[in-house]
Amino acid sequence: MILIAAASEPELLIADEPTTALDVTVQAQILELVDRLKGEMGMSVLLITHDMGVVAERSSRIAVMYAGRIVESGPTASVLARPLHPYTEGLLDAVPRPGTRGTRLRTIEGSPPGLFTQTAPCAFAPRCRYRKPECDAARPPLREIEPGHEVACHFAPNLGLKGAS
Repeated sequence: MILIAAASEPELLIADEPTTALDVTVQAQILELVDRLKGEMGMSVLLITHDMGVVAERSSRIAVMYAGRIVESGPTASVLARPLHPYTEGLLDAVPRPGTRGTRLRTIEGSPPGLFTQTAPCAFAPRCRYRKPECDAARPPLREIEPGHEVACHFAPNLGLKGAS
């Protein structure tokens, strides 16, 4: 499918979960193919994935989405080292790390909203451990907190997230 999509020499290749359910060897081959095509054809790649390892290794920028909205975006290294949105923090806390065998991973409480579920102005508020009354009053705008690093949270970067000041 990737080769078929690349055959028309697009300026942008959108790869939606291209490595889901593949073993690590095939996954690596697919990602190497995408990188090779990107370089040879001079195209950009929009990689849609839940695999934070792939994101860390293969992207220069990241946009984290929740309930159809971007809640945080910026340079990959910056966002992964200093998450400023509670959802991004929760995603990163759920990634297993070396040396943590036998310890429970932290989870994000609750469930994502349904497609037709009415949510608070901040869609993540019902699951957010930092929830405050302002979250139920107005949708937080996506705003730049640091150069190139944007977040949609009323209280970022002052929530006490790991690495936040």
